[in-house]
Amino acid sequence: MNTNTSPLDVTGDLRRGGFWRRWTATLIDWIVVAVPFQVLAVVLFAMTSGMVQMHGGLFFNNCDVAKTIPKSLSPPPPHDSNFARVCRVSLFGATTGVTLTVGRATREGSATKTVTQGYMLDQAGNPIDSFSLDWIVVFSFLVYLVWMIWKTGRTVGARILRIKIIDVADTGSSEVPILKVITRHLAMIIGFVPALALFSYQRAMSDGSADAMFTDRFFRWFIYADIVALIWSVLLIIQVARKKDPVYDRLAGTAVVRDRLIEPATSGEQGLLQT
Repeated sequence: MNTNTSPLDVTGDLRRGGFWRRWTATLIDWIVVAVPFQVLAVVLFAMTSGMVQMHGGLFFNNCDVAKTIPKSLSPPPPHDSNFARVCRVSLFGATTGVTLTVGRATREGSATKTVTQGYMLDQAGNPIDSFSLDWIVVFSFLVYLVWMIWKTGRTVGARILRIKIIDVADTGSSEVPILKVITRHLAMIIGFVPALALFSYQRAMSDGSADAMFTDRFFRWFIYADIVALIWSVLLIIQVARKKDPVYDRLAGTAVVRDRLIEPATSGEQGLLQT
């Protein structure tokens, strides 16, 4: 008699984490990582007169029409610019960053084409070459996700929402192999690779100005890349909503299940998992 069991058979009776549980857990994790950086940004923005800023996280954005456009902006704003706005980013009223956006909006048939260039401003509203904490926050968030899943199979958000990430080849372990964790997160962005590659190439080949980057040819190809990203996103949402393992979990050999081994799948969910 054959007693071997495949990983899919081992996890087939475990209830998968649904879309809203996953989404809410990720939102909680983002808040856990981003808010401490925002508190730091509040202090550093005030201490450095805007030399250090942060524009993401749990923020409040207050924008007003710019009364004047500073001269000698670098890189130069789009030619024939017809709007400008100043936005103050804050955390509960405390400023973490100030930006100036200058752009050109043109009507082409039924569509509006907008080209913008962004700049950071100091406390006095003058253009400044500031240091942004945003990339550090994103990197820290990715490190946090990889580390927590690798070592415990759960993030803070996952614990609160009672879900966990498991290795389908070793469901009894609280850890997930680091290679599988990295593969899982890389596989999540497969559908966004065309858009990221196109944007990176265009940025590398231009002088950084909006006019050089956002050409008609760029917009044409970027529409196709966006369609690919949209199809990929919809596919993943449908798979997760149906409580089936999405593509990235299947490629990595992982699964997101309800915690406490918790809650066996109902007969209806088992049917979905087996299809």
